[in-house]
Amino acid sequence: MNFPNHPSHGPRGQALRRAAPGRPRLSIWIGALCLAAVALAGPGRAPAQTIDNPPLLPQDITVFPERDFTSIAGFAANADLLVQVRRNGVVGDAVGRTDGAGVLEVNHPGGVCWRNVTPDIGPGDTVRATYRDTSNNRVLVPALIGSGGATNSQNISAVHAVDAGNGTVVIRGTALLPNGNRIPLARLEVRIVNPGFIDPPASRIGKRDIRADSLGGRVDGSDGNPIPGTGGTLVYEGTTANLVATFFGLNADERQRAVEGQTRLMAWQQTTSAGDRLGMTIHEVGEFGGPGFGGCPPGPGGVVPSASPTPPVHYVPSFLLKAGVVANQAQLKDVVVFPERDFISIAGFPAGAELQVAVRRGTSNRPVIGTARGIVPNGGVFEVNHPGGVCWSGQTPDIRAGDIVDVFQVVNLAFSSGQQQEVIDTRVTRKAFLTSAGELRVNGVASDAAGAPFPLGRMEQRIINPDFNTTRIGRRDIRADTSGGRVQNVPGGAGNLSRVGGSTSSEWRAVYTGLNDIEKQLAIAGQSRAMAWLATNGNGDRFGLTISEFGEIGGPGMGNCPAPGNASIAIP
Repeated sequence: MNFPNHPSHGPRGQALRRAAPGRPRLSIWIGALCLAAVALAGPGRAPAQTIDNPPLLPQDITVFPERDFTSIAGFAANADLLVQVRRNGVVGDAVGRTDGAGVLEVNHPGGVCWRNVTPDIGPGDTVRATYRDTSNNRVLVPALIGSGGATNSQNISAVHAVDAGNGTVVIRGTALLPNGNRIPLARLEVRIVNPGFIDPPASRIGKRDIRADSLGGRVDGSDGNPIPGTGGTLVYEGTTANLVATFFGLNADERQRAVEGQTRLMAWQQTTSAGDRLGMTIHEVGEFGGPGFGGCPPGPGGVVPSASPTPPVHYVPSFLLKAGVVANQAQLKDVVVFPERDFISIAGFPAGAELQVAVRRGTSNRPVIGTARGIVPNGGVFEVNHPGGVCWSGQTPDIRAGDIVDVFQVVNLAFSSGQQQEVIDTRVTRKAFLTSAGELRVNGVASDAAGAPFPLGRMEQRIINPDFNTTRIGRRDIRADTSGGRVQNVPGGAGNLSRVGGSTSSEWRAVYTGLNDIEKQLAIAGQSRAMAWLATNGNGDRFGLTISEFGEIGGPGMGNCPAPGNASIAIP
């Protein structure tokens, strides 16, 4: 139940924001700053308007067609970009400003939406990013306005990994150039991504992924070196464009984790003499296109209109175990509610189990405002309104503090067993900022069901920014709680959570100390979250967790999910 290890801690299939293998993102940031400095050094020059396809380092444009998502890095920090999807003209575009590291994401939580319509990115489409002609850019990068880079979406596909039964795990796919020839094997790589690979001693693997390529791939151990006798080969079948990736040398537990992981096929347009990969496309098996987060426009097919939720399987709410009751803890599963995104993540039920999720509000005879139902996939994580999961039925409910989330297993079309939890009123009211004295703070509020101040001992504040990995912190987040939190690898670093305004106040404040100026700026650019849970135990496990994410927007969490609605129905 300890949330930091939950697979939903980060987005499924998080973007590989790098210019090439092993190139740290901090170098991209520095390169982008140098790029801006060069632009400033030549005022008065006419814009060159050079658009490199594929993009040249430090610029990097990675396309994720299954999610209609693109990740852009290596541009000048805080610059205004125009991003277009081009297919015999422009079929979709977005505008946004890069962060302090020169990164901008489109159609991905934390980034910007496509405008007007979410384009269905397909093979042969070109994703292009250029500096806009804005007052900001005229000061920041005057010589680069109109310039940028582009990546062609590659024609690649793959299917889920399977245990071949002979000690190997096999993945099949295809890879074609626009002229119908095969993409050279040297420009292809297959990865299986599963954070569960890191689980000694059952698994010897020391990274979250294993890789197959034409040179034998990599299956690294905890020491960062390849595990003897393991590898991943990648070949074409005869003269066809059919690919076969074969992982060998894995034990039975590792093979099972490979089958449960996400398969990705990567292809790029060029490789430099230094091994840098330019113009990357990443095919992610099992992902879906359409709006990447709440508030983004629908795909070319339009909005899925809202309707009344599908009635849940008959159940009696009082039969469900309450997550806040200590005596129930041994039987509880891990249910996490993200109210800003109307998203729920569930772990702990066996793969293949059928689950019913219902959201209730109030005590009327029609309390159900949201339902979802589906089968727990391999890996054991069942998600609602999140890429890779299932949609809400009928309508996407606007999940709020005080709502009740019911989760239970369905056996032979009937209620079996389950649990319930109340969505906690915890939220960030002001994201990370610096005071006039240079102190890094986050402000928020938290109340219990009766409106009283929520106990700070059952709360944690986090600031998430993957760029923390490029600093001495070495991980993607910093944390504040009543015990000093965790600011890893920073001497004297701490995150202290305290109440503001006395014992009757619901306001809280997180204060971080020990950070240098770059780390503070990364914190300000990151996402501020407030976490609260209904109960805990001696091991520190958290039960009934709510995570409030500042700046996120609700609504359909992926393509083909229904629009928000206000209908409510009775429990049948």
